[in-house]
Order: sequence, then structure tokens, then C-alpha cells
Amino acid sequence: MLRKIVCSFVGLVAIAGVGAHAGDATAPFKIVVNASVAGRSVPRQVLAQVYLGTATRWGNGSPIAAIDQSSTSPIRQAFSEQVLGLSIDAVKYHWLRRIANGQRPPLSKPTDDDVIAFVAAQSGGVGYVSAATPVPSTVHEVSLQ
Repeated sequence: MLRKIVCSFVGLVAIAGVGAHAGDATAPFKIVVNASVAGRSVPRQVLAQVYLGTATRWGNGSPIAAIDQSSTSPIRQAFSEQVLGLSIDAVKYHWLRRIANGQRPPLSKPTDDDVIAFVAAQSGGVGYVSAATPVPSTVHEVSLQ
């Protein structure tokens, strides 16, 4: 079933052009992906699955390389609440249980520039940065559905 969801994601990303933009006033963050990731938008549910460890591959089968902001970052707090529907503490608890089963949470980086550098360097990379952060040509911004 997860494969169906992730495979559906590629189709949704390819055809979706409408949805809440992560950089809008409603979100203090924007989603950035590696240039190898196709599409212009990502469903909120799929992004939540990525950051909670239940989706690990893009629809084309390539691995997803997710990166988090520091757990003290207000951008991470907003992302966790708006995308994952959880507080940072709830996300930490979620990952403590998954670590016991051998899974690893996304790495974290302390700055927007570090997140962008990671996403640019990792095929399949995805991260989020402050809405005010300029997006360089090494990555592209996707909207959040």
C-alpha cells in the first residue's frame, strides 16, 4: 500500500498545480527539493510520511534524503505542527519508538543554508527553510498541497 501511495505521489506532483504554497503567509517555511526530484508540488500527507519514516522512496524508486532543521528552530516547530500535525516533542517520541526498531530519523542541520546545501548535494533530497530564504538554482521550491 505504501508503494501505491508513493507511486501516486509522482503522478500528483507531475499534474498538481494548485494548492497552498509553502511560502504563503500561512506558512513561515518553504519546501525545497533536489533538482532530481520531479514536480512542482507535494501532498502534505506524503511529506508527513517522509518525515515520519513511513515513505523512504520517491515514486520512481529512488531513495528520499530528508533533512530537518534543528529541534530548537521555530521553523521546525511550524513545520512539525503544520505538516506533521505533531509537536516537536511528539515527533521525538515517535522517532524514539522507531529507533528501537532500527530506523533512523532525518538528519538535522542548524541553518537554512546548511539545509539547502544538503538538499542540493543529495539526489532525492528534500528539506524546508524559512519563507524568507532565497532559493538558489541548485534546488527548487515545491508547493505544499
